[in-house]
Amino acid sequence: LNVDRSWLKQQQAMGRGGVIRDAAGRWKGGCSAGSREGDALCTELLALEEGLLLCWEEGFRHIVCELDCLGAVQAVRGSWRVQDNLHKHRDIIWRVKDMRTWNWVVEISWVPRECNSVAYNLVC
Repeated sequence: LNVDRSWLKQQQAMGRGGVIRDAAGRWKGGCSAGSREGDALCTELLALEEGLLLCWEEGFRHIVCELDCLGAVQAVRGSWRVQDNLHKHRDIIWRVKDMRTWNWVVEISWVPRECNSVAYNLVC
């Protein structure tokens, strides 16, 4: 699963999407959405949440998820911390952390933007 976002600050518009591929790189599914609320990190976290939900609904149970937003990766990896309650996107972070406890394997890692071009092009 590769997810990404597009954020146009002046227009207060955002787009997000995800691409599901198998280990051989074959397309298995995808999703995209837009909104006029939020910020860049919020959009990236929503893309992650929606992409993971699509993977679950499609029956995929071993997920390697790659994002090019280090802030989103750091926010959802690891156990819940007290300071997470103060994060402005705590509700989304909590939902993603909860999803990771479901009966599946989800690995979330950071990749450079150049390695995430399929997801980026989906939302642009």
